[in-house]
Amino acid sequence: MKKLTIGAALLTTMLSFAQEKKDTIKSNDIEEIVVNGRYYQKYKLNEVSGSLRIQTPILELPQNVQSVSSQVLADQLTLNMSEGIVRNVSGARKVEHWDNVYSNVFMRGAGIATFMNGMNVSSTWGPINPDVSIIDRVEFVKGPAGFMGSMGDPAGFYNVVTKKPTGKFANSVRFTTGSYNLFRGEADLDGVLVKDGVLDYRINLMGSSNKSWVENDKTSKIIVAPSITFRPTKTTTFTAQYNYQYLKFNQPGAYLMSNDGYASLNVHTNFNDPNFKQTEVKDQSLFLSLDQKLFKDWVWSTQYAYMDLNYDGGSWWGTFDPANKNVLNRTLSNWQAKGKNHIFQTYLRGTLNTGNIVHKIIAGFDYGDRKYNADFSSFAGGPFPIDIYNVNYGVDPSKLPSADFYTLNTSAPFYNDQGVKYNSYYAQDQIEMFDNKLRLTLAGRYTSGKTYSAYPNLSPGAPIVPDTAGEFTPRVGISYSINKDFSAYGIYDKTFTPQSGTGINQTKITDPFRGQNIEFGLKKDWFGGKWNSTFAVYEIRRQNILVAGNSNENSGVAFQVPTGEQRARGFETDIKGEIIKGLNLIINYAYTDAKTVKDTDPARLGVQSPGNAKNVQNTWISYRFENGLMKGFGISAGYQYQGGRQSWFGVSAKKDQSLPDYFDTNFGVSYVAKKFDVNFMLNNVLNRKLYSGYRGDGGEYAWIYNAPRNWRLSIGYKF
Repeated sequence: MKKLTIGAALLTTMLSFAQEKKDTIKSNDIEEIVVNGRYYQKYKLNEVSGSLRIQTPILELPQNVQSVSSQVLADQLTLNMSEGIVRNVSGARKVEHWDNVYSNVFMRGAGIATFMNGMNVSSTWGPINPDVSIIDRVEFVKGPAGFMGSMGDPAGFYNVVTKKPTGKFANSVRFTTGSYNLFRGEADLDGVLVKDGVLDYRINLMGSSNKSWVENDKTSKIIVAPSITFRPTKTTTFTAQYNYQYLKFNQPGAYLMSNDGYASLNVHTNFNDPNFKQTEVKDQSLFLSLDQKLFKDWVWSTQYAYMDLNYDGGSWWGTFDPANKNVLNRTLSNWQAKGKNHIFQTYLRGTLNTGNIVHKIIAGFDYGDRKYNADFSSFAGGPFPIDIYNVNYGVDPSKLPSADFYTLNTSAPFYNDQGVKYNSYYAQDQIEMFDNKLRLTLAGRYTSGKTYSAYPNLSPGAPIVPDTAGEFTPRVGISYSINKDFSAYGIYDKTFTPQSGTGINQTKITDPFRGQNIEFGLKKDWFGGKWNSTFAVYEIRRQNILVAGNSNENSGVAFQVPTGEQRARGFETDIKGEIIKGLNLIINYAYTDAKTVKDTDPARLGVQSPGNAKNVQNTWISYRFENGLMKGFGISAGYQYQGGRQSWFGVSAKKDQSLPDYFDTNFGVSYVAKKFDVNFMLNNVLNRKLYSGYRGDGGEYAWIYNAPRNWRLSIGYKF
């Protein structure tokens, strides 16, 4: 074991203010704020965030929405979205691929979109993996969600709600260390500039450096995230948030490849050479929101997001030497990319009464323009061969690309231009009847959108033709309160995404991809709302998937037809909250049967959908002593099981894409005092070889290992 070296990398310039604490005037969109005793752990959240627009408690919402609080993330010593946040939600799972950069999350048989503060910020290789230093909560919305958007996969999305000023003085610092030279410092400075809720601030700072369980791999990260909330009047709230993230790493994903099967190489092996170019990522985002109370409980809300993402780096890939199955010929590619998002939302919400019936109404307009440009040009030099069972590092630097190679060249053959642009109008009426025993949701959204992705220099002179579509998507939901803490619901919702392909006789296919979800469920709060349970069954249809036509019908020329279909069926259950005093529990299970049900190739029928796992079961238990000699001490333990896994490689893959079962375990001890806390966590306790991967069409196996047994120690102080 290498000697652990601890370098100095802590945060400087702390702000403190000595003003008297005051309650502040909150707008209707301020997130749920709970103040409890020092030993209380907030695992169960009763409301969705204001960024999801809806005014309905989770118990009464006709959809399965699961929220993961920042307290859960702190107890589990999770550092970012790729590290296990998904284990707190039934059926959600991380699928490794370039996961040093972004989070690839699958749920209900497909990859799901990333939202931030209620806005879709998904992009190619982005956004940067959300870090817990800026996360207040993460909300998983299962199935289509017409109240947020109607373009995308029907599996759903996750919404990262970032930290905002709370209007109270609540400053804290934290230091975390652990295996592989992990060194991380955080500061969360939350306070009041002008009393009585007029002007509040919050500043989140984070700096980290860590090596890896594989050789020649190191990651550094810096986050600066200030925000303010300004209330010039009792009815007006303006919030501004700026996030700057800097990331530097040796490689985006530590892929290994072999012809001898998965996990056939040592877990510490790395094919990356220390002389290959490192990658730097700079991510800036600005979120502006304005909430204006009009009268009674009517609120007009507007928010805007600007995101600027820049990659400066390179990547490598490899193919095996035909004459020697143990020799991998690595090739190098440029990776210069820029992404820019402009997202705007404005909507009105409030209530109307017609006799004994209450109408909760939302109506608004959404606009999005997300662009991504990149140069993926290959380096003509090389290849750079290695023996996978006897890796020798130190490629001759004179044979590597010069600095001039790593530029974003818009004239390069593999210059990529892609984007998404849409306009959308939406209205929803949640009708509450019989003293809110019965709730009927009627909604509709019209979205006109276009997507495009092309390498324009591969076909000079050919214009980029976007894939366009305009669709009306209805939403119908019903929720019935069997009693005050027990409800049943049903929902029907639809979604679509523009797509195009080349049909028979060179005709243009413009039929959009369409998806729909039918879902029923039960929700119950137990013991006065201390913990709750959710059970849901659903069927999702993904239709109009482009599949290969019969080339014999087109003079031997390949073409596509929009007739493919995938179906995902399953059920989910989630239990979360304080079971007895001091004991918090998260237990969830999902069965997901996702497969191809229509295709022109009969061999593909019944093939499991890429990235799916038929069975996912998670358990997390945390107990804190509140009395006696052990007062303040806590123990925690958890595991994740995945069975029936399928790689993300695609339904058209030539080789079997099944993966073995996955079982991860965690154990921790902690101590909490008035202003001080310590948390120690041991991950992968059983030290199993955990990995995700795929099998290439040439028969090779490719995979990424998770970390072997490792530890973390976190120390926090509040002032």
